[in-house]
Amino acid sequence: MKTNQSFSLGQCEVNTIENKLLCGESECVLQPKFVELLCFLVMRYPELVTREDLIDGVWDGNQFVGEKALTNAIWHLRKTFKELDPAHAYIATVRKTGYRLAQQPVFLDTQKLKSEVKPQLTQIKKSKQVLFSSVKIAVMVATVMVCLAFFYFKRQIPSLEPLKFTSLSEHVETITTSPGRELFPAISNDSHFIVYSWRRPGQQANLYLRDLFSPEQAAIALTESSFLEGRAVFSHDLNNIFYYRRDEQRQCEIVKQNLTTAVTRVLATCGQGRSTDLDINAAGNQLVFISDDKNDHAQTQLNIVDLQSSELAITRVPCSGNCDFNDESVVFSPDGKQLVVSRNLASGYEELFLVEIATGNAKQLTSGFVDIRGVDWHPSKDLLVFSGVDQGKRHGYFYELATGRLVDAHIDGLSYPEYSQDGSLYFHQWDIDSTLMRVETNNVVASSPFPVLSTHFNTRFPDYSATKNKLVFVSNESGTTELWIANKDGTQRKKLTQLNATIYSPVWSPDGRYIAFVVSKNEVNSLRIYDFNSQSSSQINTGLNYHGKPSWAPDSKSILTSNNNELYRFNLKGDNLGKAIEQSTMYAYEDKHGALIFADIAAKQLWIKQPDSGHAQLLVESINLSNHSSWYYVEGATQALSRVYYFNVERDDYRLSYYDFSTQSQHDLMRLPERAFSRSSGLTYIENIGWLVYTSYKSPQIDIKRIKAEYLP
Repeated sequence: MKTNQSFSLGQCEVNTIENKLLCGESECVLQPKFVELLCFLVMRYPELVTREDLIDGVWDGNQFVGEKALTNAIWHLRKTFKELDPAHAYIATVRKTGYRLAQQPVFLDTQKLKSEVKPQLTQIKKSKQVLFSSVKIAVMVATVMVCLAFFYFKRQIPSLEPLKFTSLSEHVETITTSPGRELFPAISNDSHFIVYSWRRPGQQANLYLRDLFSPEQAAIALTESSFLEGRAVFSHDLNNIFYYRRDEQRQCEIVKQNLTTAVTRVLATCGQGRSTDLDINAAGNQLVFISDDKNDHAQTQLNIVDLQSSELAITRVPCSGNCDFNDESVVFSPDGKQLVVSRNLASGYEELFLVEIATGNAKQLTSGFVDIRGVDWHPSKDLLVFSGVDQGKRHGYFYELATGRLVDAHIDGLSYPEYSQDGSLYFHQWDIDSTLMRVETNNVVASSPFPVLSTHFNTRFPDYSATKNKLVFVSNESGTTELWIANKDGTQRKKLTQLNATIYSPVWSPDGRYIAFVVSKNEVNSLRIYDFNSQSSSQINTGLNYHGKPSWAPDSKSILTSNNNELYRFNLKGDNLGKAIEQSTMYAYEDKHGALIFADIAAKQLWIKQPDSGHAQLLVESINLSNHSSWYYVEGATQALSRVYYFNVERDDYRLSYYDFSTQSQHDLMRLPERAFSRSSGLTYIENIGWLVYTSYKSPQIDIKRIKAEYLP
């Protein structure tokens, strides 16, 4: 419903003409559908409105679109109200039924009428109270009629709505459509050409060039090597490109390649086994890239290459203050004097920082993001665009440097954005839902993976309890990422939490009473446990600012967790029981005898520390674990009868494998399509039926998109 009449809710005002929500001095632009949803709830206040009624009234009864859109709209409205007025609730949910407004709506014209009439009413005698009641009733009836009229008006003439940049999704153009994943768009400074990394199905990534002025022409392969090429940038004269590449050992190099001769020159080494990035300034005389810190390989450093010097001299951008972070994305300011950098902090959050190149002085710009996937600076405005991860999904955001205002672009999946010189925006759209899949390991003939949960929501981090005969997992089915449980076949789903936070790695206690999990919210990374006796969750105050995947002692009385390096043991009161392992590791499994099995920091070996020994021993000399924590130890009666299931990835070769301790050999269960599973979202094993359950991506297709400058802020 679109109405010319603004109304107030609690401490906030809804401007239905401009689709704005104002609370005090803060404001936020809403999608028109969100305002329409609010007006529908206003029209029915104080009634409870069912989901079916809302879908009928706002989405024309389109259940297929409306189910997900309604959940998304309610989540966004609650999030926006919470940000602007954290002290009050605005939309109440009645479980399995619908929604109602938690604040009484008041039309602003009605407020004005009351303020004018009130002095006169105080002069009327009590004998005329009936007349006053009639006036109130008339006002209420008129309000409802106005709302109904404008609802109808909006539905009949949608073309009269002013164009808002919150409707950017309507103007997204597809630039590439080839099978596979086309990533990291780079635009030439004349907006004529695009270079991108294309990973074709069953093949490794290479760089390709396309002519944007002649889109009918096929893409030209720029690299066909044994390396894995990543993001590229054009030189100012368009004669060369610069990019980073990795070899089979994950060694990273910054490379200059001539576009005419294909001759390459290695300029420097970059971060090994970690994300990296590079950018070229507007003048075309400097290149910035991220590498490992020469003095501390656990951290990163920023480097500037002088492209005008014959030897291409490299200088380091100084770091001032606390340098306990890892840089992941970097971009020059238009004047080339500053950098915007996304930094992974010790807290587990990743935020944007504005860095002075000359001094290294840094100013934090954002807060509350657990992950950022690329950033760029508008060529002629003090405006940033970046990809931030919220509730496990990537979203596009604009950041005004002058005001510090952050605006949601409402483009799901926007990743690694890049402006062209004309102000158009290019990005690859990584909007992939995840689901839980199972592989039956007991079959003589390998079967295809089969969905355990196949919904239009994201589900991740499965863990099975034999005691409870239940799966726990993380899902955004309710609009926010929460903890859920279900039967092993995915039926009888039940939500356990209402934390409105990012949740990772839930793990059952052996006795089935607790679930330990990690939560990131408001720049705080915490360890929590859900207690089925009290049916509530509570925080374990460990004193650590980061927690890896937790695990349990066999007696369910203590928890092991890593601070991203060392492993500690805590009891359920939060008392630190000491360091469990001296070696650097991120996760460990404790067997029924008290032995700790863990991977080395490179995730290429398994070690074991016996309870009566102060030192660990090598258990498996060589194993290709694709993630430090996403492996599952199936404990047998003895060590020799145990197994480890894990993700096994070599470039574009994706497999589910296991290590058999009885034969001391590795075996492949199944080879899967590239990116068919999430290496970081866990796997679990249901032993009595032989199911290996893991997180799978639903689509391998990623395309590059564009929004023209005329539609952008």
